[in-house]
Amino acid sequence: MRPAVKRYFRILLFLSVGVLLLYLITHGQDVELIVQELRQANYFWIFLAMICAVISHFLRAVRWNRLIRTMGYKTSTFQTFYAVMTGYLANLAVPRMGEVTRCLTLSKASKTPFNALAGTVVAERVFDFFTIMAIVFFTIVFQFSFLRSFIRRTFLDPAIQKGTENWIPLVIGVVIAILLIAGLFIFVRYRQKNPVASGFFYKVQRHFKGFINGVKTIKRMRGKGWFVLHSILIWGLYYLTVYLCFFAIPATSHLSPVAGFTLLAVGSLGILAPVPGGIGTYHFLTIITLRELYEIAPEPATSYAYIAHANQVAVNIILGIISWIILSFQQKKNNI
Repeated sequence: MRPAVKRYFRILLFLSVGVLLLYLITHGQDVELIVQELRQANYFWIFLAMICAVISHFLRAVRWNRLIRTMGYKTSTFQTFYAVMTGYLANLAVPRMGEVTRCLTLSKASKTPFNALAGTVVAERVFDFFTIMAIVFFTIVFQFSFLRSFIRRTFLDPAIQKGTENWIPLVIGVVIAILLIAGLFIFVRYRQKNPVASGFFYKVQRHFKGFINGVKTIKRMRGKGWFVLHSILIWGLYYLTVYLCFFAIPATSHLSPVAGFTLLAVGSLGILAPVPGGIGTYHFLTIITLRELYEIAPEPATSYAYIAHANQVAVNIILGIISWIILSFQQKKNNI
């Protein structure tokens, strides 16, 4: 199978999985009630969330500019912003294509080497990875007692009850799981030592090296304090895009600020899934969290997931198209 065909087949497959998740999570719900809640939503809060999203994207461009200047190149902040939005637009069509797209468009518009820009994007992704992990960690810490009682009530107690009734199948299952994990560990260790070019483990090693290089770029960067400050502001605004949408519908307006961090962490994991635009995965994780953790009814939980996701997608589409048009004109001007 040709690489291009294989890539598009994979995209179609993951998109189908996302659509299937959407169907499964909304199956059996009152669709008319969901539509009614969407119509009656307070769009003032949704508009504020969209404004926060725009500002966060602009600050991301400013932060990226700081990394680019560390490499010894100068680019316009607005050019960088247009490239960032073009990348977000590309991600809606092809997952992970945004990083390549924004580097390519900025390289053509500003005549900055593509490889240099790619290195800065890796550094950005490394820092964002640590930020997401920190958000997940502090979310668990601040809600530890609440999460502990939820996990015990929902998973542990039923599992222990069933395990005491059927202890023989449980023991057999544990032994099989241990053997599978041990076999997988041995297989991974062997393939890491003998990676096949262009194979899965070869790509893993390459990404790991890119991760290390990204950490080194951040380490030698000048103005680390400003970089960290911009990152805090960016993720603070991401948080507001999630939290402000709580007030759009009555059923979620009572949720605490800490719940906003929970939805931010869960939603980020949904967006990271290899599905175009996080369609399905974002909604699935958000709805499950609202229903199971905060006991929100299925229909309002679904309405919130659609609102929170749609406002991000709308910003990326509108600004992405405008940015792509502007950069196209700048590229033609540079060629002339």
